[in-house]
Amino acid sequence: MLGAFTRVFTSLVKTRAPAVRFSSSLHAFRGSELPLRCMEPLMLLRPLAPVEPAPTPVEEMLADSVMRKRRLKMKKHKLRKRRKRQKAEKRKQSQGK
Repeated sequence: MLGAFTRVFTSLVKTRAPAVRFSSSLHAFRGSELPLRCMEPLMLLRPLAPVEPAPTPVEEMLADSVMRKRRLKMKKHKLRKRRKRQKAEKRKQSQGK
């Protein structure tokens, strides 16, 4: 099955669109200039297995790790804030003596 597909694909790749010179007025191929044979395999291919959405446990694990990161970040933020406040209090007390 795969060998047949590669043979068809290579034969289609070898057949190219007509050569077009690019000038300032023409920047890309128009859709009508592309040969229709290149578009056929896309219509003929059928999926071998039904397409299923990604499993949800992976998403839950990612959300869990994000929550853990946010919790740690908040913990660090609160610690820095507390230390800053304590440092200011110590300065205030040392100046008052």
